[in-house]
Amino acid sequence: MKIGYEMSLKQVQKLVITPELRQAITILQLPWMELEQYISEEMLENPLLEFKDKDEEQGPDSSCDIQDEDEFSPDEIEGQTNHDIDWQLYFEDASDIGYVAPWQGYDEPEVSYESFIGHIGTFHDYLMFQLHLSPISEDRMKIGAFIIGGLDDDGYLRMKISEIAAMSGVSCDEVESVLSVIQQFDPAGVGARSLKECLLIQLETLKAKDIPTSRLELAKTLIEEHLDDIAQGGLIKIAEALEVGVLEVQDACDLIRTLDPKPGRQFRSERAPAYIEPDASIERVGGEYIVTVHDVSAPRLSINPLYRRMLSAADGNQDTAKDYVKSKLNSALWLIRSIEQRRQTLQKVIECIVKFQRDFFDRGVKYLSPLTLEDVAREIGVHESTVSRATQGKYVATPRGTFELKFFFTSGIQTVHGKGASSESVKKMIREIIEGEDPEKPFSDRAIREILIEQGIMISRRTVAKYREEEGIAPSTLRKRFC
Repeated sequence: MKIGYEMSLKQVQKLVITPELRQAITILQLPWMELEQYISEEMLENPLLEFKDKDEEQGPDSSCDIQDEDEFSPDEIEGQTNHDIDWQLYFEDASDIGYVAPWQGYDEPEVSYESFIGHIGTFHDYLMFQLHLSPISEDRMKIGAFIIGGLDDDGYLRMKISEIAAMSGVSCDEVESVLSVIQQFDPAGVGARSLKECLLIQLETLKAKDIPTSRLELAKTLIEEHLDDIAQGGLIKIAEALEVGVLEVQDACDLIRTLDPKPGRQFRSERAPAYIEPDASIERVGGEYIVTVHDVSAPRLSINPLYRRMLSAADGNQDTAKDYVKSKLNSALWLIRSIEQRRQTLQKVIECIVKFQRDFFDRGVKYLSPLTLEDVAREIGVHESTVSRATQGKYVATPRGTFELKFFFTSGIQTVHGKGASSESVKKMIREIIEGEDPEKPFSDRAIREILIEQGIMISRRTVAKYREEEGIAPSTLRKRFC
């Protein structure tokens, strides 16, 4: 046996991830809103990039967009095409490398009504505002501030009365007195120390409404003594224990279900609402669906002509400046090419989705077909990872609403006809079955399974239960009504 060191040459094929290819992959998976920010950052770093209005007259010294790449000399774009990368693994058809960017409105910013939205205060700010309007002394306001500071996001008081009393330097009775004032604040139920107390506080606020006293009293009894039974749907058990009719118990339970067990949750989102900006739209024109990628507008991303002239006029004594401009030129051309390849890939993926999911666009969610990333990748001739990146975090506006692209990729359930049914369409069918059931005799998961099998959907009871829970539908024992 020979053991030792030696040197040898070996030729292998492998994909080299260059910085340029890494940038192209990043651009592909960015949603349009984030891509706009990415472009802005690149323009700050690269002086050769600029926006040019497409309506501007094209003169001999006008900006050179990417479609004018042939006007550069071979020396100016040296290295631009010298990349040992198999682009077919990620993108297809890179011949059209023009890029049209969205209007930025640099000259006169567009005024949006959203700019005039008032400040959204926090939950604690809202309570402090009510505290300052309360007719209590300054000392008691300090105690109230301690109490409000001890509330969690759901509106419950998690600190002990004794702890607040010690921090405030007052008696527990005085803290209880201030707490009773806060428990009258909006939203009803705030300042409670338990679920039972929260519901009882809200029940008190209903006395001013036109609700029978007997119904309120029964609801109070159920909250104090039978909350667990209500959660388990044991209405008959409650009726027998209280010696009242089951319909009366059901009526009181309906009243309890109108109460909010977490009164602070309506203030939980303290940030401004996030808006979805679709990356593309699908419109029906005649009998066809037209896909439009939302990165086409007025100005074009182009090359600043000043630096082009600088590159052409540079002499041998300016090698450093020439190398810098040449480097930034290559970077700019690659960025524009990558953005256009992103647009082309996204266009092809969405057009393929429309082709596979034509029944959905024509007839609705029930007709959504099973679809995988591999199906789309095979259809448009790219790698599966490319489709995954192209659909990541992107939305499309359709005649049936705005959907994330991932929505159209669903697993399938086998049917008796051999054609699969998507999980979303099966969920829709389950919801429709439950909506049409007899409230006195709701369908069990097993009964729903049998109905689906009769409709040609081969599904297990466990899968029915899983889909029902994902749709937020209670089991049959909790859906039962005593009419």
